[in-house]
Formats: sequence, C-alpha cells, structure tokens
Amino acid sequence: MSHPPIESGADDISAHPRHTGHRWIDLTLALSAIFISAVSLAVAIEHGRTERDLVAANSWPFIGAVMANQYSTEGGRTLAAIGVSNSGVGPAKIQSFEVFYRGEPASSGRDLLRRCCGLGPDEADIGRHFEVTDRTVLRAGEAKATFGVWRDTPVGQAFASHLTDFTFRTCYCSILDQCWISNMRDLTTAPVKACPDPKVRFDPLH
Repeated sequence: MSHPPIESGADDISAHPRHTGHRWIDLTLALSAIFISAVSLAVAIEHGRTERDLVAANSWPFIGAVMANQYSTEGGRTLAAIGVSNSGVGPAKIQSFEVFYRGEPASSGRDLLRRCCGLGPDEADIGRHFEVTDRTVLRAGEAKATFGVWRDTPVGQAFASHLTDFTFRTCYCSILDQCWISNMRDLTTAPVKACPDPKVRFDPLH
C-alpha cells in the first residue's frame, strides 16, 4: 500500500511528495524537479533582461550637434547658429553642454564671439538668438538653436565662417536615467553612471 501524500500532526497537516519506494528513482525525480526549477528561473531572468533591453532601446536618445550658417531667416535677416538635435527614439535629458573654439572652452556666447569673431565692447548691433540647453529635455526628433548671430554684421559673418572650428561635448540621460557623454560629432558615446559637472559650462545668456 502506498504512502499518503500528506502527514498529519498535532498542530497541522503538511504535504510531502509521493515516494516510489526506490531510493535512486526518488533521488532522480527530486534532482529533476530542482533542475527544471533552476531552468525556469534562468528563463524568467533572461526574459526580464530582454524586456528591460527592449524598453531601453525604445527610449534611447542620441544627441548631435547643430551647426548651420543659414539656420533661419526672419525679416530678411539670416541667422547662423549652433545647437543640439536629438535623432534618437526617446527624449533626452541634457545635463550639460560645452562649447570649444579650437580646443579652448567658451564660458558664454560673448566669450565665444570674442574668441572667434572679433567681438568688441560695443554689442548693440549684434542681434543674437540663444536658448539655454543645460538641464532641459529634448524630444525625439527635436532640434534647438542654443546660440546664434545674425549674419548681416561683421561678427555674424565671422561666426558663420568659423563654425567648423567649434567642437562640443554634452552629457545627457534617457528617461531610464541611462547617461552618456558625447562629442556630438560622431557615433562615439561613453556611458557614465551620472553626468559630472563640466569644468567650463557654456551659458549662452552671458
């Protein structure tokens, strides 16, 4: 007569696996159950990783540089501008944006124009267009002009001619807080746990 699959005691009733009466068969069945459980756990973990990677891929941003000597036209005036664009599939949280002229960092729009374009003390004739980039969100497919100069001034003409002398660096994060540092010129990005503060932050408003 086979053993019942339960045991009763003074306090409770507990179930136990049915035994065959053969030690090696029982051991094989127990090991098989453990193996199947381990495989199921591994499959579940891998499925979770795949789901996580899929979500990350569907929210991946990619930031590139905007450099245009004819960014926009308004009232017969043409604007040369630098800025950022997001060609990825998810929004980008831009934490820092740095601008360099021939390898030297510029701290502001005025500083950049003094370095590249002969900006003097009289700035009244320069109609600039600028927008803060740091700590902003850029939607997928969106482009934003960070700093620009109207081309109908000597400084604006110089700015347009020196666009290829500008280089950039940005640190940005996805909505999943995956972060990268990029030179904004090619596909090279360096993943980081968190965006560091730049040594010289570019502020277009000063």
